[in-house]
Amino acid sequence: MSTLSDVEVEQLRDIRSRLNRVAKGQLGDKSVGPLSKGFFDVCGRVGLTPDPIATPPSLEAVKDADIGALRRQISGLQALKASDPAAYRKLFEAGVLQAIATRRLVLGGKERSSEELT
Repeated sequence: MSTLSDVEVEQLRDIRSRLNRVAKGQLGDKSVGPLSKGFFDVCGRVGLTPDPIATPPSLEAVKDADIGALRRQISGLQALKASDPAAYRKLFEAGVLQAIATRRLVLGGKERSSEELT
């Protein structure tokens, strides 16, 4: 489950790149919805389908997460997006979605974690 095909790697890197280019604040308002949908679609394709048990999403929780923990983070993000869009937007702007994409690439052996680089 942790291995990734070349297409999956490209999809993760593409969505991460798009997320990185979203303007902060009101300038990025129109991008949040479509990019969030794209992110969740890509997650489903790379083995990160939402887990029935959601955990509160955070950057700190993603750092050492395994696939199961990432799936719970996805569930938490989806629940937060539905219940508290402002809180979701803060996590969106903080880079949680990009961190999840990066962590999935690390778990798939396609990138090295920041701890391995130091």
